[in-house]
Amino acid sequence: MNTETRQCQNCKLNFTIEPDDFAFYEKIHVPPPTWCPECRGKRRMIWWNERNLFRKKEALGGKEIFSTYPEGSDVVIYGHDDWWSDKWDALSYGQDPDFSKPFLAQVQELNRTVPWAAKSVQQMVNSDYCNQASRNKNCYLCFNGNDSEECAYGVAFSGMRECYDF
Repeated sequence: MNTETRQCQNCKLNFTIEPDDFAFYEKIHVPPPTWCPECRGKRRMIWWNERNLFRKKEALGGKEIFSTYPEGSDVVIYGHDDWWSDKWDALSYGQDPDFSKPFLAQVQELNRTVPWAAKSVQQMVNSDYCNQASRNKNCYLCFNGNDSEECAYGVAFSGMRECYDF
């Protein structure tokens, strides 16, 4: 099979599909892409929100907390402690697949029903305005960082002390 140039159905720019790519698509039994690599990447990343925090009411207590999901989203959220607690039973949301409905429609229904953690954090101390982080103390607006203390306005870091705007 030869290299093939196609037009992205999203951005209308041309992109190339190499012979090795066609072999891979055949191996996993999927059709070749109709979107260019950049548009496919954007579509995959649409779920990723690392650096924006919103105020949203949590479903269990109704109190307003910081979340990666805005108030207008249909995602049900629980605060960190509630989400990890025994206050709710994750198994109660289980359901058998309905083969008369499209699979992705069932996944979408689960995404709208099953509670999500408001943020992705672990073992944080006085660092409410952080996300995608763990074991930070006294940090403010820090994202994707771990094991740090007294830091602010940081992205993608580990083991920092008293650092700002990095």
